[in-house]
Amino acid sequence: MSSVDLTPLRLVVDWDGRQPVSVMVENDRPGGADRLIGRGAAEAAKLAPVLFSIGGRAHAVAASAAVNAARSGEMHVTTVEEERAVAAEAAQEHLWRLLLDWPPMFERPVPRDRFGNLHRRLALLKDEKDAYAVGGAVLDMVALELMAGFYQTVRGPRNLTEFVERCRRGGSVGAALASLIEAGSWDGEGHCVPLLPIASAADWAASLGGMPDEIFRKAPTWQGEPMETGSLAAHPARPLVAKLLGRGHRIAARLFARVMELSDCASRLRHSLAPDLPALVDAAPLGPAMGISRVETARGVLLHAVRLEGETIADYAIILPSLWNFHPKGPFVSEALTRQGPNREATLERLRWLALSLDPGKAFNVILRDGANA
Repeated sequence: MSSVDLTPLRLVVDWDGRQPVSVMVENDRPGGADRLIGRGAAEAAKLAPVLFSIGGRAHAVAASAAVNAARSGEMHVTTVEEERAVAAEAAQEHLWRLLLDWPPMFERPVPRDRFGNLHRRLALLKDEKDAYAVGGAVLDMVALELMAGFYQTVRGPRNLTEFVERCRRGGSVGAALASLIEAGSWDGEGHCVPLLPIASAADWAASLGGMPDEIFRKAPTWQGEPMETGSLAAHPARPLVAKLLGRGHRIAARLFARVMELSDCASRLRHSLAPDLPALVDAAPLGPAMGISRVETARGVLLHAVRLEGETIADYAIILPSLWNFHPKGPFVSEALTRQGPNREATLERLRWLALSLDPGKAFNVILRDGANA
């Protein structure tokens, strides 16, 4: 069984010389969950991770929790092992975006050795003591390398000018944030897609009322509306995130929220199942012999839903975070359909920032077509 998400995501934007006029998301990812139908229930946690090139631990945990809820008809509560596995994997993905993907956007050096060291340590966690140490190393990286300028004073920045000054004092992510802010605010607030609220598996079960239908599987909605998932949806009320949002710097807000989420992942590694942080994993019955699980990943909410006939998988659905953020009426499409920059080069650059901030979880190509060639 091979991975189904290796084909790059194509984001085709038609431009009239002033602003984008249409957007098409071309995602060739097939419905990999179909490959689980007819398999034994016990195979789900082993096979689901194979379907996707990233997020294997999250998929394994989601599959196991959904099957358990379908079998037992009872709620599934996160275990320490599950939270540690999901938090470590999410930290790896956050570090990948922050250290490897964002710096080249602004011609900054990529710290591959530093990334490789932390990535390996997160992949090879041994026990509680090891998790505590690695969590501390991640927090040190945030303070000393990613956002150094923000940890030189206790008081938060009073305004955006001071925010940018602190960003420029040090840190690779700080430099990216400063560049995003200096590129100018975004004037399309009326086009924003709402942020997906943090909902439990029981909430999802009540909303769906049974196995997701084909429309939801391809283009999910919450209460009939497309939504944005991910770090920004998890941290919109953080003071500095809210400040960036209020000034129209939505891409920068997403990037800053990702740093906050990385810090939370590190805290979870040091103090698993802390009561001041919401659960990363849960599952609930979805109906007779049906279960749904919810896992909060680095890219947003991941849902697995299963229907069993005895110990055989009769139906299976996997709703990836990218299906929200690159929905036909989702945040990428909605925000892309506004003026992005003063010229073609600036427009293409901002569209790339927008796509990366929404984290498709795979390679992507932004294609800007002139109106005459559309």
